Amino acid sequence: MDLKNSLYSLLSRDEAKLPMAVLGILVGILAGLVVNLFRFVLEAVFPYFSGGLNHDDFESLSPLWHFFLPVAGCIVIGLLLHSLTPELRRMGVSYVIDKVQHFRTRMPIRNALMQFITASIALLSGGSCGREGPAIHLGASCGGSIGSLLALPNNSIRLLVASGSAAAIAAAFNTPVAGVIFAMEVILMEYAVSGIIPVIVAAVSGTVVTQLLYGDEPVFIIEAVTMNSLWQIPYVVLMGLVIGGLASSFVSIHKFAVSFNHIDLRLRLLLTGLITGAAALFIPEVMGTGYDSLNDALQGQLGLSFLLILLGVKLIVTALGLGLGLPGGLIGPSLMLGGLAGAAAGIVGEQFIPGSFSSGTFYVLIGMCAMMGATLQAPLAALMALLELSDKPNIILPAMLIIVVANITSSEIFKTRSVFHNTLEPGQSGFSPELSRFLNRFGVSTIVNYKFITLAPETEKDTVIKSLQTNPEWIVIDYEGHNDAIISRYALELALDNPEFTLEKLEAATAIMPISRHATLLEALEILSEKKANYGYIHIPDQNGNQVISGVFSQDDIMAVYKGK
Repeated sequence: MDLKNSLYSLLSRDEAKLPMAVLGILVGILAGLVVNLFRFVLEAVFPYFSGGLNHDDFESLSPLWHFFLPVAGCIVIGLLLHSLTPELRRMGVSYVIDKVQHFRTRMPIRNALMQFITASIALLSGGSCGREGPAIHLGASCGGSIGSLLALPNNSIRLLVASGSAAAIAAAFNTPVAGVIFAMEVILMEYAVSGIIPVIVAAVSGTVVTQLLYGDEPVFIIEAVTMNSLWQIPYVVLMGLVIGGLASSFVSIHKFAVSFNHIDLRLRLLLTGLITGAAALFIPEVMGTGYDSLNDALQGQLGLSFLLILLGVKLIVTALGLGLGLPGGLIGPSLMLGGLAGAAAGIVGEQFIPGSFSSGTFYVLIGMCAMMGATLQAPLAALMALLELSDKPNIILPAMLIIVVANITSSEIFKTRSVFHNTLEPGQSGFSPELSRFLNRFGVSTIVNYKFITLAPETEKDTVIKSLQTNPEWIVIDYEGHNDAIISRYALELALDNPEFTLEKLEAATAIMPISRHATLLEALEILSEKKANYGYIHIPDQNGNQVISGVFSQDDIMAVYKGK
């Protein structure tokens, strides 16, 4: 086996830590550059048609702009996407999760390009959405593209897609740890030590790119904050219950909107624009990501009535818009909604017991992480995001408590899943989640048996006997790619005793299926199960570029890897 195929086999076994670390760095740098280009477009273009305003300062525009800007943006997006196939319209975090979980890790560049263009239009026109979801898709596509360009096995590309997602979160928020946890918790849905190295270095690389281009300026302005007394714990628990209910409401409204996806996309987006524009006529703060309003809440500059109205309107408009097909993200809006709820809770608590409650900033921060954790069903990622965004480790105790309460309230009391599940396609695998995740870590090259020979069906009996002198364990009968069969050496030797022996009509031979050498073990098992075959083989190019059978394997070989874990 040459060096190239040896490295390929090593990558299939998930043991090539150094090569994967190098690839993780490349993915992180590329994802960081692409995500920051996305940010630059948003921040550079908006002032040109808004008279020099900040990219998120929609409130300063005239009422006419408040209504027509979202409508115009949604019309343009609808026209752009209408001519595309349904597959090319797929984008966002749910799309990335689907690719990773269902071994479809080849991510078309065209989808990423449409994500960049349409998300930019959505955000520049005041769509009620965030930029982090599109950034994750862009980062994941960077990882998938590098893996595909190098023709890596799918299990390695899967890690590079997750690495790109981590780098995108890290680059967008300056939060490398949260990026790593998000990739493991939401994208990969597992904490596998073997796969964490490229994810870590990618997150670090993405953060470095952002800090080189924009510095380490924090996303939110946060003052010193602490929890004044442990007597506030019951109130924090109550907040968790309320925010868990809000998260469930958001997911439910989003799911309701997704149920209309059979309607023409242009009509759905037009409705989204009309809903956003109508709401913005009265509350322009509903437009965009809302980070400016969230910063105002952190500074205690918003009154209770306005907080509650903005919270309700923003929740409904965002959930409906994203569910109807607006190509934006929901991580930013979830932070804003939780922050608004926290700010309102802080004001209410202070009114009941003046002077005994912590500052409003404290409640805004823990509300942000609670809403994010419950909406995404990603508690650890939310906690890490809070710690890195606020740099306030002293509030970790109440933050952990409110995240747990909000998650349990949303998932167990209201029975709602992660918002990303609303748009996930049904899984292809009929196997248990534990088995599927484990087998997805390995490439099929891990288990191939090289002790075989390939014979044509018309091979004479004497030639067959002579070929067995090389001591193969398996004999593949090659029908030039059609209905190929396999037989063990032992079964073939028994068949040779028959005076009427012909290789072409061996009853002991069984079907063998071609499997891509890039496939994961889960993908191979799924194909064999679907075809009702127990054996598979892979091709590799020879020195002349011709595809030749490289190795054979069975379903039992696949399951032996899992049982031997």
